[in-house]
Amino acid sequence: MFSVAPFLKDLQSHNLFLEGTLPENFTGLTSDSRSLEESGTKWIFFARRGVAKDGHEFLNGIARHPHVVGFVVEKKPDGFAPQVPVLVVRDATATMAIACKMLNGDPTSSAFCAAVTGTNGKTTSTFLIQSLLKTFERRPARLGTIEVQFEDFSIPSNLTTPDFSFLQSTFETLRKKGANAFVFEASSHALDQRRLLGIELDAAIFTNLTQDHLDYHRTMESYYLAKKKLFSELLGASAKPIRHAIVPLDGTYGSRLFTEIESDSRLKVSTWGYSGKQGTSESRNHLQVDSWKSELSGSSMVVTGMGLKSQEFRTSLVGRHNVDNVMGIVTLGVSMGMSAKAIQQSLDTCPPVSGRLERVTASKGFIFVDYAHTPDALENILQTLRPLTGGKLRVVFGCGGDRDKTKRSKMGSIAELYADEVVVTSDNPRTEDPELIIQEILSGIQRIKPVHVEVQRREGIRRGLQNLGAKDVLVIAGKGHEDYQIIGTQKFPFDDRKIALEILKEMGN
Repeated sequence: MFSVAPFLKDLQSHNLFLEGTLPENFTGLTSDSRSLEESGTKWIFFARRGVAKDGHEFLNGIARHPHVVGFVVEKKPDGFAPQVPVLVVRDATATMAIACKMLNGDPTSSAFCAAVTGTNGKTTSTFLIQSLLKTFERRPARLGTIEVQFEDFSIPSNLTTPDFSFLQSTFETLRKKGANAFVFEASSHALDQRRLLGIELDAAIFTNLTQDHLDYHRTMESYYLAKKKLFSELLGASAKPIRHAIVPLDGTYGSRLFTEIESDSRLKVSTWGYSGKQGTSESRNHLQVDSWKSELSGSSMVVTGMGLKSQEFRTSLVGRHNVDNVMGIVTLGVSMGMSAKAIQQSLDTCPPVSGRLERVTASKGFIFVDYAHTPDALENILQTLRPLTGGKLRVVFGCGGDRDKTKRSKMGSIAELYADEVVVTSDNPRTEDPELIIQEILSGIQRIKPVHVEVQRREGIRRGLQNLGAKDVLVIAGKGHEDYQIIGTQKFPFDDRKIALEILKEMGN
């Protein structure tokens, strides 16, 4: 239940309050002027400073809007004279986070809450954590790229990480349905834009950091610093008594993150790594992968540390990158005090991850659909399948429009390096010319192996499926779980898995 007096007191304790007040009677909080047209809602409007726009620019235009019953601002523009209460604060975004948290009954304060960040592996990791928490006798809900899911309840997702107003209301809805744990993906955009303020975390997991989203962050340093906020700001500021930070000693950004947070007394930092110099640690909270192996049927790893000695874990997930994902979750489980038997049980019962090396059933050959849409992710997939392929390895892929252009030629080079045959096609071209995107991909390809170009993605998949041998492997990469293709500004139905099955049927397979 929201009450103005305790809210203002909370703002004062956070050094946010400057002057003014708010009405007791309202039914919604928003920082989007477009939502004000929703009839029947009494809005409090927050003038937040965003990446592209500043909410203060809209204040004079909505000062007398009939659906607005109060304003929260950082300053009053000249001529701004509404006939409703105005609250002036130092930071409207932080103030709205506190308001959303209070309005929804602070749902994460009484539930176990875990967030995963990294370039690749976030979705798979959230599936694994959800299964882990079920074994830990929790009723966990999962929020991420694919969907919001809790037991029999599921709704599609539009963003990897929505705004805190949506998150807090969704957490409360899920809590009322019986959820007592939450696991979600924390994107770099959300962290940079402070969309996760107000969430009380018990655990944060870092998977990896490789090139992506440089159209937004511009530099890898800015990209890394956005990811680091999950640990240094959100997990560190949480009110939870134990705050688990799980980090890989990977010789790159994971190792750097560890050195920068290991002395933070607010966190219980646990690490994992492969045997060898970069994966070792003197810390008692370290798991070492002594050995691992992967086949088309799954993977296994032998682990030592944190009370375990040469302990084997098995998973149906394929590839070194999935060994990485599993190790992050095994480390979390051990850090939480779970037994190896319970952790293995969670791996055994984890459902398939949609669009992540997802197998498409065929009478001959091995067909996988995967979300790999970055150079590192594509390399991981192809590097994984290369030694497991008894025949030829083929890949069908494209690159998204209106996104980081620098990765296109790199992905072309990677595809040609690992695959025996490459089909370059469209991904989600959005407002760019798909043929120009393909040309940028081709600039990284030397054509020393068979390379085919099919602008239409359906025809690209058809080309990949033609004459597929019994021991051949085909990877259809880039879109994974997506059931649409974005051309221009419109979404059209398109699911790689369904399209592949339709074409196989046409071919009599």
